[in-house]
Amino acid sequence: MASTLARWVVEKGVDNINPSMLSAEMRSDIMTEAGIILLNEGRIYEAVKAVVMAGNSDKLVDMGDEFVRQTKFEEAALCFIPVKDKDKLEKTAAECAKLGNMSLAYFAYVAAGNDQMASFFKENFCPEL
Repeated sequence: MASTLARWVVEKGVDNINPSMLSAEMRSDIMTEAGIILLNEGRIYEAVKAVVMAGNSDKLVDMGDEFVRQTKFEEAALCFIPVKDKDKLEKTAAECAKLGNMSLAYFAYVAAGNDQMASFFKENFCPEL
């Protein structure tokens, strides 16, 4: 049943569903599975949203670690930001900055709790944020 519902979530769109009617365990299972399907389809932002909705921090870390192994640091940062893993965020923020994605680096530093670097990026690279 979870597979059918996960596929339905993918087809309907993560932003177009209300998983609050499900039990916590069912929501976790269905949304994690939907996130994996979305990830396999290359829909990274939606995959991360689904796994965040699932409340599955371990899966987010696994996804982020895999992106790091693939040197896809921007995608890794998207996975690590909701988890707020300071060490992983610091590393991916620096890599995002090297890639020129200053706003993502800023958000990663904010999530890591590194106010000094976040302020530096905001003042020098992202004043619109």
